[in-house]
Amino acid sequence: MVDENFEKMLKFILEREGGYVNDPSDLGGETNKGITAATYNSYRMSKGLKKQSVKYISDKEIKDIYYNRYYKASGADKINNPILASYVFDTAVNMGVSRAVSFLKQSNGDVDKFEQLRRKKYDEFVQARPNQKKYLKGWNSRVTDLKNYAEKTFNPLPEIENTDNKFFKIRIEKNVYSDKKTLSKKFSDEIREKYKQMVQSRNRILVNRKNSNISNSGEHWVTINGNHVLID
Repeated sequence: MVDENFEKMLKFILEREGGYVNDPSDLGGETNKGITAATYNSYRMSKGLKKQSVKYISDKEIKDIYYNRYYKASGADKINNPILASYVFDTAVNMGVSRAVSFLKQSNGDVDKFEQLRRKKYDEFVQARPNQKKYLKGWNSRVTDLKNYAEKTFNPLPEIENTDNKFFKIRIEKNVYSDKKTLSKKFSDEIREKYKQMVQSRNRILVNRKNSNISNSGEHWVTINGNHVLID
């Protein structure tokens, strides 16, 4: 059964790969939806089917090839962090499974390090074959787009309502604030300062509730420094 994360990652890849292309200067050769003619015919032969132009590849074949020959082959299906898995999967498609596996090993699972290794390899491609320079900007843009897509898809920002009178509604959940870097780093300076004030006020309220033997069950809306806050 194909997992949900794969479907989300594949959506990004198919949007970037486009349709049928046969650019003589592209080392990948004839491709369609990012799948080369060589990969496609190897797949068809493994199924006992005749070779044919990758121009005629079906949607079912596309998904089967990406899932088994890139997603699973690169080990992306075994990675718990979906953002890292996205990097590995997309790199396998764009640069080959062996490079994706190599980058994963060298990075020790660090997403930022993995990204650096991929960009560095693009530079090496251009140094070895200067005629590939025309693709460099697009390659690096793809990595940036992947980073933005993965973070938005698998690590969405907390929901914040910002009205004209600057009320912010934040759902406070247990243990969310144990790591100072968890949410505050994603806020603007103004919101970050307000966030800190709200956390401090929240802690005082919880202490008062404990001293007053008030039940912690259920949800309560309170006003903290002019902000409406839902406390579980």
